[in-house]
This record gives sequence, C-alpha cells and structure tokens, in this order.
Amino acid sequence: MGRSGSPPRRSAPLSSGVTLNVTTSTLSLTVADVDASRDFFRTHLGYEVVMAAEGFVSLSRGDAAADIVLLRSGSEVLPPEQRDQQAAGLILALTVSGIEAEERRLAAAGAPITMPLREEPWGERLFQLTDPNGVVVQLVEWATPDAAVAEDAPDAATDAAAGAAAGAATGAATGVSDAVDAGAVVDTPDVVDTPDVVGAAAAVDTVAVVDLPGGPGIPALSVITPTDENVTASPNARMTGLAAPSRGSAELSTWTVEMAAGQTGPEHVISREQVWTVTAGALEVSCGAVTEKVEAGRTLVLAPGVVRRIHAPEAAEAHVAMRADGVASVPGTDGTRALPWAR
Repeated sequence: MGRSGSPPRRSAPLSSGVTLNVTTSTLSLTVADVDASRDFFRTHLGYEVVMAAEGFVSLSRGDAAADIVLLRSGSEVLPPEQRDQQAAGLILALTVSGIEAEERRLAAAGAPITMPLREEPWGERLFQLTDPNGVVVQLVEWATPDAAVAEDAPDAATDAAAGAAAGAATGAATGVSDAVDAGAVVDTPDVVDTPDVVGAAAAVDTVAVVDLPGGPGIPALSVITPTDENVTASPNARMTGLAAPSRGSAELSTWTVEMAAGQTGPEHVISREQVWTVTAGALEVSCGAVTEKVEAGRTLVLAPGVVRRIHAPEAAEAHVAMRADGVASVPGTDGTRALPWAR
C-alpha cells in the first residue's frame, strides 16, 4: 500500500535550524455525519470524546495515536472555501502490534473491514476499515523491524519502489478513501447499496524492472491476473478490478463490468472521463434526455461530470478504463465516493 504506515525508526535530530516543538498531532476530518464517525472510532478503535458541540467532536486516545477532530460538512467555523471539502485519498494509518488478533477482534465485532490482512514484500502487514463516512483507517504492523528500516539495501529499495508504484491506494481511499457521507458505494452501473467488496489484492507478476523516467526500479512490464479477491458485487452489477494503483498501474484503472438482463444503476456522476467497450450483449446509457444503445464491439466515451444512468436490456459485459483518481457522486447527495475496484 505504498508505505502508508510508518516503519520502526531510529531516533534522529530535527533538521538544522528547526525549532518547532510539536506536542500533539491532530487529524481534522470534514464529514456528513459526525455522530456515525464518532461511534465508529469509539467502538472499534478505542477513541474517547474529549470535547463535543453541535456538529463537532474531538477524539483522543491515551497513547501516541493522532487525535481526531470531526467537523460536520458546511460548518461555519471553517473558512467558506473549506466548508464542503472532503478528504480525497486519505488513509489514517495506525501502527499496532498483534495485527492478526486485531483483525479477529474487529471482525467479531462486526467492524467494516474493507481490505483483509495482507503482507507487502517490504515487510508491511496491514488491513483496512472504512467508517460510515468513507474515512479509511489502516492498521499496520511491520513484520521485522530490521527489514523495515533497511531501506538502503538494494532489494528492499526495489521492493518498496515496486510496491509504491502498485500500492498507494486507496484511497487509500481503496481504499476510500474519500471522507464522504454515509451513502453507499456508487459505481458506474452500481446501486446505492453497500456492495460485497471481496478484496483489493491481485496477482501481479513483475516481468522486468528497469530505470525509467518515473524513477529507479519502476516495473517496465507487469502482468495482472485477476482473482476472486478483485471482485466487487452489488445488487446491480459485478465489477472485477484489473489494473489499478494497488495492482501494478501508476495512473490508470481498468475493470470489467457484468450486468444481468434488466439491471439498472442509479443516476450518478464520475469525476473523470471513462471509456466503455461493450464486449458482450448491450448496454443502454442515458445522459439527460438522450439514451444511446451500445452493442457488443462498440466503444462509448463518457465525459467527466455528466449525469448518467446505465441499464442492461440484456445480459451484458463491458471493459472500462479511467484515470485512477476518479470518484463518483449521486445528484442530490453530499460528498463523493471512490470506486474500490479502481484503487
């Protein structure tokens, strides 16, 4: 996941000339439902309320974890230009010990684990939760302190570079990783119901690693084999993630969509251009008063910011490509949502 957590570090002095004395670290999040996020952090992560008011909660722990402030979207305490901003691509990473036990505890408590426990080649072990407002929390444990700090070793550096190119999610936001309202996941043909997100891992074979303009150790060629862990199923569609930042791609995301005959997604907007190639059956795509039937073998380009609805008059399959930072929104609701299969 691109080193979202912090590996064990040797103590080091501040940079020359820096006199800043940091006593507390606080992460301030603007969310639609303050109470929902408050309950999530208290129930699952042991945070306690230290201060609260209408549309505002301050949370803290007794250890070194960052304090959290939750502010309701539109709050007048924020400058006007910040009142409706939401965190995009944010991951709150907490380094813990006994990560397997933590995953078991949270699963037993019904916590929303949106990425199961995994281990990266450079020694980072992690899993993710997503709160009701879309805030992604990542719990991290480093497999061996010696491997985690040996960043100057050639093999570790190569693994870290490849992991960073294939990793920084999602959203952080995988994970989402946007901090949004409690509305459910929206996908291009999806519904406003929480889908069954099986996972975000994929089998990525790095065929060659060379020094490219993007940096040393960037894979020149990666072969991605989708597995069941890459499938997101909703009541109206089934998405299989292919290339994505967490699966070998640095800039673009691609995935396949399967829809049964008669399935229809909600009206929604995507922030980035999408290219749809129908590979089987047909899809009807509506933008305002215009509806276009796209049959197998044809390609549709959907502009960013356009309200659209996808309907399958017959069983259909399609291949979709988009810039990896695209997010979805539903007209009439607040906030945006990352597409898990594209992170």
